[in-house]
Amino acid sequence: MKQIKRQGNFRQSQTFKKKKTISCIENLSNEIFYEISDYLDGYDVYKAFSNLNIRLENLLISSSLPMKIEISSKTKLDSHYKQFIRSNKHYIISIDFDSQSSLNDFMNLFIIDTLFVRLESIILNSISTYKLLILLFYLKSLPNLSSLSICLKNCSYDIGHIYQMIFHLSLKYFRIAVPRHPLLSITIPIAVQDQYSSIEYLLIYHRCTFNQLTNILLHTSRLSHLHCFNIIESDDNIKFKLINKLNNLTHLAVTLRNITFDEFENFLLKHCSQLELLNVKIYSTDKIYLDADRWEQLISQNITSLTKFIFRYSDIIDDDFQITSCHLLINRFISSFWIDRKWIFKLLIEDDELIYSIRPYQETSIDIQEYSYVKQDSKNNIDNLSNHYFPAVELDVTGNFLTENDEPLIKKINSIFNMIEITYLNIECDQITVSMLITILDALRNLNSIRLSNSPLCQQMDLNVLDKIIFNAFLKINKITKITLRNVTESDQIDFIFKHFSRIEFFGLELVRDRDLKSVIKYLLWNIKRNNIYHPMTICVFCDDANYNKVEKLYQMINSKNLLNNYTIYRQHDRFYIQWK
Repeated sequence: MKQIKRQGNFRQSQTFKKKKTISCIENLSNEIFYEISDYLDGYDVYKAFSNLNIRLENLLISSSLPMKIEISSKTKLDSHYKQFIRSNKHYIISIDFDSQSSLNDFMNLFIIDTLFVRLESIILNSISTYKLLILLFYLKSLPNLSSLSICLKNCSYDIGHIYQMIFHLSLKYFRIAVPRHPLLSITIPIAVQDQYSSIEYLLIYHRCTFNQLTNILLHTSRLSHLHCFNIIESDDNIKFKLINKLNNLTHLAVTLRNITFDEFENFLLKHCSQLELLNVKIYSTDKIYLDADRWEQLISQNITSLTKFIFRYSDIIDDDFQITSCHLLINRFISSFWIDRKWIFKLLIEDDELIYSIRPYQETSIDIQEYSYVKQDSKNNIDNLSNHYFPAVELDVTGNFLTENDEPLIKKINSIFNMIEITYLNIECDQITVSMLITILDALRNLNSIRLSNSPLCQQMDLNVLDKIIFNAFLKINKITKITLRNVTESDQIDFIFKHFSRIEFFGLELVRDRDLKSVIKYLLWNIKRNNIYHPMTICVFCDDANYNKVEKLYQMINSKNLLNNYTIYRQHDRFYIQWK
């Protein structure tokens, strides 16, 4: 019997209870108006609702409706706007200035003082150091200010005085950015070393050394979240010692440039034993970062509360690239220590970078559509899927690296592919040649899944003699059972898959238009039949503009052409699955 699995659809036959219809906006509850106002600029709310009727007028005037306002170069600070600000200072909880000019225009009319009694958050974009220092003087009077984000322009060389004033504010969240600026000095007088800020979330978007960062942390003992996205090596030998350990620090995200593993490890040991999340991106020639056993020892013995680990180490693939003893250790990233925590190791080639990555499985880029058919009732929850179907290691290739001129470089990293069992290959590289693809496939003897965008496989008849020999040898021993193609433009590519990969159990096709869906599926099933593939199989076709009743039409087409027997069609979101045993 045929089975149809459908997503809920209002156009399918369903029974609905009659409900009271809201015929006009005035009948909405106050709570809904509060919710609406949270997504709109406060002045827009004021203009939209203040003159509709007495009830909404009173709601704006006599309630505690919180307002968020944005001041940009397009904001007209006319008499109506000035009246709005004067009447609603005590309702405004957030102000966002998109530039210094918009801030200047606003402050020419108003002073941000104690009358903004509910103001909690201020965002300042492209502001000068001088203007910021003036504003910080006034911000001290705000009783409820808890969040401040600033982006500096024309910054002075030393920003220690800015941090010093920030530490006097009663902030919970502070974000500072200094774009396109060299290393800054951060000098905070020793006289205030015993002063501790209330900041719990600190985001630093400017260059600093570990010494400078440690100096800042002397004042932020309450930190729970620290993001620092440009830590560079120090050119001095001064080492600060943190007086109070950061016992509340649970989340750390950092980008390291030319920092040794010894230096970073020392920082973690001194200040970060309570971490629950560590997100580290590394640009360094120190290959010790690839020592999985050393990471395991650090985490298991010293950061025992860590539940989420995100790691990214970049190698430059150039003429100087060499395999080191540390590269030989990357297979340790798939030991039981990492698998038990569901921290998934992955290799990426992005243009001229070879990236070693670890992420929690929920955040990996693996498209699990090809595993969802194992248990249809799992709702794509990877926790319910057998480990047998989850790939041990994924290799992603993107960008424009794999051209004919890059062949000597790809052969340099081929040996890395043999150091770890890669089972999933994902290539999104428009310029890849079939010769380069064969070079990669030949090195990945444990593949069971591949996903190719703009597949060059159908070019295989143009291979030279050596490539043909290598590819034919690969086809005889390959273990590939799951193949997904994206942006397929030629039927030859589909023909080639079913002709040469006879073990295939799953075939996916992405980005098919609704107008072509029936004909594409018809061609797939005809091709499978022609190549005498009779074992159980699943086809998945991604079509994001398909009509709601497409499943029934596919059933009709398949039955009328006698293409399959004892099969099931079901739809999950924009994916259509055809499955038979």
